[in-house]
Amino acid sequence: MKFLSLSFSGILVVLLMSCKAQQPKSQTATEPQPTSDPTVYKGVTDANCAMEVSFGSYGSGIDSKAYEKVIAAIESNKLASTSKNIGREGETRICLPLTELKGEKKTQFIDQLKKIAKEGQLVSVSIR
Repeated sequence: MKFLSLSFSGILVVLLMSCKAQQPKSQTATEPQPTSDPTVYKGVTDANCAMEVSFGSYGSGIDSKAYEKVIAAIESNKLASTSKNIGREGETRICLPLTELKGEKKTQFIDQLKKIAKEGQLVSVSIR
């Protein structure tokens, strides 16, 4: 009898935990929200970033041409950036504070990265 009640209690705990895990997550400010443009998101995952460029992969690595274009744009504008690997196939997220750019130059740079994202495969831009 004691074994039966312990087994039942264990199963009950596991079921309750699995139900809790399957509940939909509430969206927080740190989760990017889609916009009307499928490659552009509102919100960034790091509060220190004004903009993030994310590179995804279907299983064969990231779009290296798009990555090289983004890096070239960052270097040509002499911008500070950090990158974080987020996957096993080269998936990367580049954080750009954009403190060096103001006004029209900032808008032009953001538009340039949006264009690269549209032309690339699994490349997206998140803007604060």
